[in-house]
Amino acid sequence: LSTQGINLASANFMTKQTDINEKMRAILIDWLVEVHLKFKLMPETLYLTTNLIDRFLEKETIARNKLQLVGVTAMFVASKYEEIYAPECRDFVYISDKAYTREQILQMEGLMLSKLNFQLTTPNALVFLKRFAKVANILATPRTKTELLANYFVELTLQEYKMLKYLPSTVAAAATYLALKTMG
Repeated sequence: LSTQGINLASANFMTKQTDINEKMRAILIDWLVEVHLKFKLMPETLYLTTNLIDRFLEKETIARNKLQLVGVTAMFVASKYEEIYAPECRDFVYISDKAYTREQILQMEGLMLSKLNFQLTTPNALVFLKRFAKVANILATPRTKTELLANYFVELTLQEYKMLKYLPSTVAAAATYLALKTMG
């Protein structure tokens, strides 16, 4: 199964890293979920952030003291791409407790964008989930418990490095099926 050309990280990129591991990635993404909620960002921003982090780490070996910088920069880039009113660079300096300067974030942004060849769009599980929820007839206003559960299942996969071996469409289909089964 090749993910070439559709902007997904390979499921074994962490083997190239010498100073960081899967657990650190999970901790970073867990923290970014909190940042995402604090800034009241769209779900799409969180999914793109995770994708950018993984694809960047696949191409660039990074020291552990720069992992959070990669995370905030990925969210900074994803916000500009997905949000109508994106947080500013200084907001990311503040949220990371001034661990990095504005200059460091902007420098990392340049490096990240060039390493990813400015390819930002990617199919994510959320896009597929919306389609599957529609087909499964669990999409409604207000949102159904089944659809919310399916969303929750998909979100849980974001910090799980082991889930990278599955295509976003497969993750979304499994979450939809599991939510339907769970809710009877």
